[in-house]
Amino acid sequence: MYATQSDLERRFGVDELVQLTDRASPPAGVIDAAVLEEALGAAASEIDGYIAMVYARPLTVVPPRLVNLACDIARYHLYTHAAPELVTERYKAAIAFLRLVASGDASLGLPDKASGETTDLAEISTGRRLFARGDRR
Repeated sequence: MYATQSDLERRFGVDELVQLTDRASPPAGVIDAAVLEEALGAAASEIDGYIAMVYARPLTVVPPRLVNLACDIARYHLYTHAAPELVTERYKAAIAFLRLVASGDASLGLPDKASGETTDLAEISTGRRLFARGDRR
């Protein structure tokens, strides 16, 4: 998993998570950890579908950007009916970014599968020398 219950609580608050996960009748007034874990697992599976060809899994380090994406995706999955527009927009933005990662147009800043080197570092190369000592043109 790329995010935890604590990550979701920090981003969206306990009250919202209680509303989204407490499906008991009558409501228990607490976060249902099983419902939350299911949404986090769905988010992880969805993320893996996009990054599997680019990054070796399991990831040894989960970058903060990926935690945020997992939270937005999990939150979207917690809505059993129509999600609010902001939640849907964040979900769509997360998927759009993951598509860029999958196509190689964006990076998570982790070593990629092929090279084992990070893919988001700047590369500097020098061109040919324009002038040299004793060069008289």
